[in-house]
Amino acid sequence: MTQLNFMPQNSRFSACLLGFMGGALDVYCHIHFESLVATQTGNILLLVADWKTSTAEANSLRLLSILFFSVGFLIAIWFKNRATTAFWRSYTILPLLLTSFLVPLLPKISYLWVTLLALSTGMITLTFTGSQIESHAYTILMTSGNYRKMLSAWYQYLIDQSKDPKVKRQAVNYSIVVGSFVIGAISVPTLEGFLHEKTLWLVTLVLALVLYHYTSIVIRYHLQKTNI
Repeated sequence: MTQLNFMPQNSRFSACLLGFMGGALDVYCHIHFESLVATQTGNILLLVADWKTSTAEANSLRLLSILFFSVGFLIAIWFKNRATTAFWRSYTILPLLLTSFLVPLLPKISYLWVTLLALSTGMITLTFTGSQIESHAYTILMTSGNYRKMLSAWYQYLIDQSKDPKVKRQAVNYSIVVGSFVIGAISVPTLEGFLHEKTLWLVTLVLALVLYHYTSIVIRYHLQKTNI
């Protein structure tokens, strides 16, 4: 069996998928609810900037998203602290996977949808907090920090006469994450006219790939007890 260079949660593939999901999820929620469920700092900025001009419902949904994202994050901390195998990450991926699949099939009650999506997004945010793209830290579900790191890595590579391939790979990795986020964000309004609420199934599909990728590698390399 070939040696595994990086833990499955640190793979380039996972980072690419999570970047796509972050862009798609927040654009979807902004279109349907004028609220975000992944970028909570964005919700805070929207609340402050648009408090007087936004509707009471939009402001309430933003507050609700912040609250239940926080609850989901804390639930995931509790779950992680009691984990006995690496499969705890698989279990905490499932809530958002199932929620993103079921929500478009439910009556469109904005408060219910935002509550469920924010709660499960908080859980998956904690799940991948501290993960890396190969050997370098990155931010999941949002891309401002990744964009800065991408610029820094490319600058370092271009001015370095030795053209270190490790620095180039770092720059490429961050570029892939940023590009995935942008593609995810663009894909939602592109498909919205055809799929409507079911555009959220893009998130379901991506999370199914993340779940399969992570779980299959844990099983194949017997990481159940070493990757907790």
